Formats: sequence, C-alpha cells, structure tokens
Amino acid sequence: NYPTSNLLTDRSNEGIVDKDEIKNKARAIEETLESFGISAKVVQIDVGPTVTCYEIKPQRGVKVSRILNLSDDLALSLATSGIRILAPIPGKSHVGIEVPNRSKEVVGFKEIISSADFINSKSEIPFAMGKSIAGDPIVSAIEKMPHLLVSGATGSGKSVCINTLIMSILYKHSPEEVKLLMSD
Repeated sequence: NYPTSNLLTDRSNEGIVDKDEIKNKARAIEETLESFGISAKVVQIDVGPTVTCYEIKPQRGVKVSRILNLSDDLALSLATSGIRILAPIPGKSHVGIEVPNRSKEVVGFKEIISSADFINSKSEIPFAMGKSIAGDPIVSAIEKMPHLLVSGATGSGKSVCINTLIMSILYKHSPEEVKLLMSD
C-alpha cells in the first residue's frame, strides 16, 4: 500500500494576501504609467505564492517599449525591487507586470499531491514540483527527464527538491515498480 496523505501536515496560508495592498499597487501602476503619458488600465490580477502579476491593457497606439523602459520607475513607485515586465503576455493583448509579494507563501507537499493534477497525472512517474506564478499546482514527469541536474546557491532548495522527487515516487509507486539509484 502507498502511504496516505494524512501522514503529511496541512499548511494554512490564509490571510497572507493583503487585498488592500494589491489594490493600492494596481492603482500605483496605473498612476505611474499615467504620469509618463501612458494610458493603461489594470484588467486582471493573478496572485501567486511569491509573485503577483498585474495585467495591464494599454490604450491603442502605446508602444510596448515605452512600458518596458519604465520598469525602474514602476519598481520605485511600488517600493519594491526586481519587477519583471512581460510584454506582451503570450496569447493576450496585455502587458504583465510581475511584482514580488511582501510575504512568500509556503507551498506544502500535501497540497500538491492532493491536487487533481497529481492524482490524475497520466505520466508514469509524476513529480510534484510546486506552484506556478498564478498559484496552480505544477506536476511534471520524471520519465521525461532521465538525466536531472539540481544546482543552485546555498539555501536555494536543492535538498527540498530531491526530497520532493523521492516523496513523489513513494506516493505513486511501490518498491516493486520503481528502483532508484542516486549518487551524490
């Protein structure tokens, strides 16, 4: 038998998102763009675990390069660093402005393996990777990455990644089905 997800701890991330702060940032984006002569409206806000994406629809005739050139000014008005501008968002006529969240959401393993994406995965060996920027579960397929290199700076999550990989296998397959050889 496979282990049950009841063995894992539930995580509560309620109350992390400050709706007023998000509305204020959306207003600040519109006002900053307006101050530089760019008329644009925030049409959608996607709050993710670490980043919030503000989708703006610029008025017809506004060059995307003008918005891209304002990334430093937008960061200053939002009192943050490291914003990213997606211009345009693939498949949409909007520009995305990704702003780091003040508090990061902890993504729990139980939440990902309890998701329909993991449970109904058609891959032979699904891997619970985490959440997308939009906050949706991401499940990948280990069999599509037979040679995997996990690298990064100290404290960036390499060991957590390896543990998640092993736990993903344990929660979907028995020892008779999967053998693991790992060298360090």
